[in-house]
Amino acid sequence: MSRNILAVTGNPALHSLSPVLMNAAIKANNIDFRYLRLPALSAEEAMQTFKMLDFKGMNVTAPFKKDIMQFLDCLTPNAKKADAVNCVYMRDGKYWGDNTDITGVELSIKQFPEFLSDGKMLVIGSGGATNAVIIAGQNLGLRVTVCARNQQAMKSLSERYGVDTAELKDVEQLVSAHKIIVQALPAGAKVFEPEILKADCMVLDANYKNSIFEEPAKRIGYKFLSGKNWLVNQAIPAFETFTGCKVGADVMYQALDNYHFDYRGRIALTGFMGVGKTTAGRELAKKMNYRFIDMDVEIEKQEGMKIKEIFAQKGEEYFREVETAMLEKYADEVDVILSCGGGTAKSAYNREILRQNFVNLWLYASAAYCIDGLDISNRPLLQCDDPAAAAEKMLLERIPMYVDGAYGIINVMNLNRYKTADKIYEQIVETFGI
Repeated sequence: MSRNILAVTGNPALHSLSPVLMNAAIKANNIDFRYLRLPALSAEEAMQTFKMLDFKGMNVTAPFKKDIMQFLDCLTPNAKKADAVNCVYMRDGKYWGDNTDITGVELSIKQFPEFLSDGKMLVIGSGGATNAVIIAGQNLGLRVTVCARNQQAMKSLSERYGVDTAELKDVEQLVSAHKIIVQALPAGAKVFEPEILKADCMVLDANYKNSIFEEPAKRIGYKFLSGKNWLVNQAIPAFETFTGCKVGADVMYQALDNYHFDYRGRIALTGFMGVGKTTAGRELAKKMNYRFIDMDVEIEKQEGMKIKEIFAQKGEEYFREVETAMLEKYADEVDVILSCGGGTAKSAYNREILRQNFVNLWLYASAAYCIDGLDISNRPLLQCDDPAAAAEKMLLERIPMYVDGAYGIINVMNLNRYKTADKIYEQIVETFGI
């Protein structure tokens, strides 16, 4: 099993649909990669994790698209134009940043080439997504007008990109005068009634779902593209850059249509011994008012002996069978924080249970970090002449297994148990709205 890790980072990041798209593309190509979510507290932390785990590529979302640039060696022309990066990778020993958001808009608009002859595009909104939309339009040879409320932001866009600007009070007149309209506003925002649109235009809404333009398009007949089109079309070039493989858009659209994750209050913490699964898990359970389960402790209670005694008297194979049975048991419970043993992820069956039933977060830190100050007297696999070397070797062997079973990665380097619990809690609340 390889260590070809890909990820999406941001704060928050557990909500991201990018793993749905990318893992479907990985499966379609039958390549040995795995794409995960990496919530981070800063762009610096995200790049630290990228380097420590030798990621093969990383997508970047808010709020790190600009901040991450300071940690890169080279930028593509699109990244330079946008002054933002959503795609990081290494080539020839250098860290590169690209902006495939721009390509995503271009590919989306080009689905309806008949509207390009109009020669112009209206962008509604002046937020972070607007830069990519403007550049895409200009790359397609279109004259771009930005209509927004923030006068200072529009002034800046005009100076940077040479676009025309207009106030929101003129939006209806502008909509009627354009064939290509892109709305780059927060979900649910409405600055004009969709009913004023005519059949001979197209609308791209940056939002993934519940767009105000979708239903009216069916009645009126204008072309409508949701944020899913943008999402898929920016993911395709990123995937090809990361892996060197091609993928059809239909693979990603089908994955999005079929995706459903039912959060049932089951959170698993996996990772190497000493990484802090138990201490952070206990604190997290208090914050969430969930039941905390330490699998190793529960196994010792059930078997009436310490882990090292189980290994010595009954063997590791027996221990792993008991571990799997216990994992199956807790896969049916709700509102539970499960601290898994360091070797739980060794079993492919266990990893499948974790993927299908838990928000499984892999707590990552270096082997040296994990065993620093760790009492190894009850760690049978570290009973050797050089525990540090044994731990390093063991972690390297297990990393692909942790990756395979994980929903996301939590870098806990330099975090105490309280900060780790806080970090996870904030991500869970943001993502699942509990």
